[in-house]
Amino acid sequence: MSEQITKAENGTVRAVVLVLVLCFLALSAVSQAVAAVKPGGNSGWLVVASRADANTAISVARGFAGRFPQTTVFQSNNGWYAVTLGWMRQPGGNAYKNRLVASGAIPGDSYIHDGQRFQYAVWSATGVTGGASQSLFSATAIRGDTGGQAGGSRPAAQAYVTGLNPGGDNYLSLRTGPGSRYQEIARMGPNTPLTVLGRQGSWMNVAMRGGRTGWAYSRYIASVPSTGTPPTVAPPTTPAPSVSSRAISPPRAGVVGDLSASGDTFLALRSGAGTANTEIARLLEGTEVTMLAQQGAWIEVELGNGMRGWAYGRYLQAATSRTNGERPSAGDVPIIGPSASADGPNETQSAEPPSESAPDLPDLSTLPEGKRVALVMGNSAYRHAPLLPNPKNDASRLTATLKRLGFEVINGLDQDKVAMEATVRSFVRASRDADVVLFFYAGHAMQMGGKNYLIPVDAKLEDATAVDFETIELGTILSYMNAPGRLSIALLDACRDNPLARRFRGLGTSRSGFVGRGLAAPEAGGGNVLIGFATAPGEVALDGDGDNSPFTTALLKHIETPGLEIEIMMKRVKADVYAATGGSQSPWHNSALRREFYFVN
Repeated sequence: MSEQITKAENGTVRAVVLVLVLCFLALSAVSQAVAAVKPGGNSGWLVVASRADANTAISVARGFAGRFPQTTVFQSNNGWYAVTLGWMRQPGGNAYKNRLVASGAIPGDSYIHDGQRFQYAVWSATGVTGGASQSLFSATAIRGDTGGQAGGSRPAAQAYVTGLNPGGDNYLSLRTGPGSRYQEIARMGPNTPLTVLGRQGSWMNVAMRGGRTGWAYSRYIASVPSTGTPPTVAPPTTPAPSVSSRAISPPRAGVVGDLSASGDTFLALRSGAGTANTEIARLLEGTEVTMLAQQGAWIEVELGNGMRGWAYGRYLQAATSRTNGERPSAGDVPIIGPSASADGPNETQSAEPPSESAPDLPDLSTLPEGKRVALVMGNSAYRHAPLLPNPKNDASRLTATLKRLGFEVINGLDQDKVAMEATVRSFVRASRDADVVLFFYAGHAMQMGGKNYLIPVDAKLEDATAVDFETIELGTILSYMNAPGRLSIALLDACRDNPLARRFRGLGTSRSGFVGRGLAAPEAGGGNVLIGFATAPGEVALDGDGDNSPFTTALLKHIETPGLEIEIMMKRVKADVYAATGGSQSPWHNSALRREFYFVN
């Protein structure tokens, strides 16, 4: 009898184990099904590229979005990011793909994927992102030229320029990208006929009759009426004027200054104003020059041996050891030609920024004296939350701007907790003898118990100890900045809607502090300090449709304005952001400054 009971018990145990295994497998299947972004049925996503990081994938996707407005980037469960043109039904999908490949519109290795590996959309030209949802599938379905079985790109719409002010400029700018910061490539008069290729926010990707394509502000574009032609013949389109140079009269003696911030040991001398021009010589620190003209951020200079060229003005400064009219002898000019020696500078490096990121150079004589140090941080590539496209871009552009304004910049992009702490320590060391310090952070942050915490890219926030061990308290950085006799500025574009903070609030943490939306309003304290947020305390800011957030876009617009006191500048930033977001976002700042401050006098 005992043996029979034992056998029965063993049978029961095996049955229970089998049930548990089956339940586990069923739950795993359900979990995978929930995680996958599958359009269902005999449908699939048209994948045209795959990249190892999100920023690169989004950059590739933007190139397709002008023609294929359903272009979307998905994070896959293998860690890669897939660029898709949208989804479509079969068998028409493969036929459509083959036509695109044959025409050269997409790569030959493009394929249809059912979406099993896709976890969520991190970017989409449609503006819809996230996991599987009806809104995502509706927005990204490709329909059109395949009889409804598979999609095609949205049919091109005919349009024309209208609504311009005859008493004003009376033209519409055609630009290289969807935003006013992009280069102007043409000016289109009233009734210029256009073909609309795509849209991104308030900007339209259009083609002119001559084949030139670009982006224009949608407010001044209207659909062609049923007659099929614009109301009147458009006047001829004029090319955008180039930036004119202005003479420096009388010519000013100068010298190549400190190049340590450039990461190089020479300053390139070029045949024209811009990095696209040929490098004709290399100038070492201390090379004496005569400054003849200025074009944007570039200065035309003449060397003592008679050679003339253009150099990036950030690394030129007024000479103090020469009188007006004197020129150095040829033997006094330390120059290195393009054929540098093996021990010379690397050919791939140069002490100048990309040409598209160099705005007008402030007058070098107007920068106030005193050491300026800035810490600029931007976190986009979060490992346990959806990508934030813009913080890294925001930090990179502000870094270039602050360098032009005389700041020594310590930069940190997409950093984990350890790297962020090391970068902050470098900033503290560099700031010991600084007269002005500035801290800028873009990325995820959260408030708890009235304190603000910056969130590194590796944070998980899965338990009650996470705030102590996975984040960096803003107050710690501010306390190091606040020193006697020093002016401190802290700007945070970090109030975005934060899925990590939402998940943390749901843990029922035992901490007594309240975890709220956005950021808490910090006290300026007794220091000579100004603190600015991208939006009001407790509110959520927008990441933006373009390459930069609304707050950073406005900040970059005003920060180099000569004679603009910082508190007036913050008011202008607030007005621009409020207008750009339709009143949904209004920046905030708290100032305890005891003296005026100008980025450019």
